[in-house]
Amino acid sequence: MNKDLDMRQMARNIGATINFPAGSVVFNTGDAGNCMYIVQSGMLEMTIGDKVIETVGPNEAIGFMSMVDGSPRSSTARVKDACELTIIDARAFRFMVDEVPNFAM
Repeated sequence: MNKDLDMRQMARNIGATINFPAGSVVFNTGDAGNCMYIVQSGMLEMTIGDKVIETVGPNEAIGFMSMVDGSPRSSTARVKDACELTIIDARAFRFMVDEVPNFAM
C-alpha cells in the first residue's frame, strides 16, 4: 500500500469500524476473503502456521489480496496490540479504487 496516502479517514467514512482485543484473530488462513481492513490503531501479526511473516500497524491494509484475486486468505491476522479496524467490503473497495488516485498502488 502507498504509505503517503492516509486511508484511515476515508475508510471511516465508508466502512464500519470495530475493535479487536489483543490475542484475538481477525481472520484465519483459508477463510473466504469478502472484505479487507484498514488499521486505524494497534498492531497485528500476519502469520502462516507459527511463523510471523509481517507486522502491520496504523494506516496499513490487511486482507486486500483476497479482494483483488478472489482467493481464500493466505495468512492469519492475529491482533498483537488491541486494534481498531475499518471493514472495507467489495463495494467500498471498488469505490476507493475508482475515486482515490494511487489507492490501488
